[in-house]
Amino acid sequence: MENHKEFTVQNHYLVEIEQTRGVVSSDNFKTWSWDIYIARNEQEQYRGRALAPGKGIEIPWMELSKEDVLEEMISICEQQMPKNR
Repeated sequence: MENHKEFTVQNHYLVEIEQTRGVVSSDNFKTWSWDIYIARNEQEQYRGRALAPGKGIEIPWMELSKEDVLEEMISICEQQMPKNR
């Protein structure tokens, strides 16, 4: 009996996301770089994790359920980015 699940990292993406929500001055636009990892197992289950180097934000491995797993991870990253006021 197996008591573990094994996932293989399929893709490693560098995604750059502009921080624009709630920005007051036009020179405040900042681009965040995210390392996004997508892993899959033999049962076609997906997991994702992301790191924002230099920003101190890490999104641990989590189950992904949407059709476009990269877009799902990008959305999760955007939610972690602080909004400038």
